[in-house]
Amino acid sequence: MITPMEDPIIQLYRDSFPDVARMIRRKGGTLEEAKDAFHDALLIYMEKEKAGRLQLHSSPKAYLLGTARICWLRARGATVALPEAFDAAEPEDAGMEEREQSLRASLVRSGKKCLELLKAFYYDHCSMQDIAARFGFNGTRSATVQKYKCLEKVRKEIKTNKVYAQ
Repeated sequence: MITPMEDPIIQLYRDSFPDVARMIRRKGGTLEEAKDAFHDALLIYMEKEKAGRLQLHSSPKAYLLGTARICWLRARGATVALPEAFDAAEPEDAGMEEREQSLRASLVRSGKKCLELLKAFYYDHCSMQDIAARFGFNGTRSATVQKYKCLEKVRKEIKTNKVYAQ
């Protein structure tokens, strides 16, 4: 229970962290990754607030969710376009390049059709209707099921090859 005299940062932590953990879990992340991403996001929030550079266009909770998502994606090696005002220092990670190469290899091993389907959805931003037509599926439901199967194939490859093991 939050007391009236409790620090606003602690209250923000309690209100926001469960949502960040749920979001990262749904995207295939772990609780540890969620904690790391949330702590990074909270530090960014606090530093910007202290410097008077925090410009919220929504609630502090929404800001933390979005920032944590970006931090998590970047920690996993994804290339994420950051807002222009985003000035968090990026930690150097010597193994990042190797993990990226291993991730690319896992994508290639999932098969040409899967690679093309996932590229169409995630990078070309095609609708499931367009994907169904392009790949010859009977409908959007079939395309959705195939996309799920492709993602599972990639996940299995990643686990088999321990792409993100440290």
